[in-house]
Amino acid sequence: MTQSDVRDLDSLDALRQAVERLADRMCLSSQSIHATLNRVDEHFSVNQVTYWRDQTRVAERELTSAQDQLSRKRSTVRPGDRVPATEEAKNVARWKTRLRLCQEKERLARRIAIEMQQVCEKTRGPSAALTELGEVALPTAANRLLSLIDRLRAYQDGQNPG
Repeated sequence: MTQSDVRDLDSLDALRQAVERLADRMCLSSQSIHATLNRVDEHFSVNQVTYWRDQTRVAERELTSAQDQLSRKRSTVRPGDRVPATEEAKNVARWKTRLRLCQEKERLARRIAIEMQQVCEKTRGPSAALTELGEVALPTAANRLLSLIDRLRAYQDGQNPG
């Protein structure tokens, strides 16, 4: 029977500890990635769409109000009298422009939200693999390595006469 040379089990134990630290760091990184994906998804799918929808409603209200003011100003004069409603007309034009901008931004926010959801979903797959590696594969490898180290220590102790 051949003799085995089992000397430096401390380096194997250091490797096992490094594998455990790597697993912990992978879990933390995976959690961080998952949280970031959730924040990105919420920002684009909820916050931006809601903001521009609300801004569109404000612009619609203000446009209606400006149109009412313009209409009142024009209707308060006698036939033949022309009251300048320049400011009111400018205000209507400003709110029409703002309404178009808000509607365009809302449509754009919805398109971007869909694209970002797709990107987040594509990223969640590799992130899940990272999670599984940190939570399952690396801890299993570290435990297996610990078991082998224990067996090697027992073997080493059996070779050294007391």
